[in-house]
Amino acid sequence: MVDLHTSHERQIKDELMRKAELLKKRSDRTWRANFGMIASLGGVIIVPILLGLFTGSYFDEVLPQRFSWRLSLLFVGFVWGFFNAYLWVKNENEKIESIGRDKNGR
Repeated sequence: MVDLHTSHERQIKDELMRKAELLKKRSDRTWRANFGMIASLGGVIIVPILLGLFTGSYFDEVLPQRFSWRLSLLFVGFVWGFFNAYLWVKNENEKIESIGRDKNGR
């Protein structure tokens, strides 16, 4: 008969070892690669915000309304930028996990 407590502990141990190997692999990257990732992530967030700000500024001059185009499109750019960042981080995480699965043979 299989001891469920022991098999569950073994699964947890295997999962922790796999995550530790992934962390070790990630720490092997150079500071330049980490800086590049942070800069890319910043660009993914900042570019839509600036686009919304400049487009809103243009619309405020060309199409005056009771509300502020600048503020409205700044908010839209903010939401768009952080959604892009979420998708980017999710994609990178999936890549890291797939590398770990390939190396472990799962």
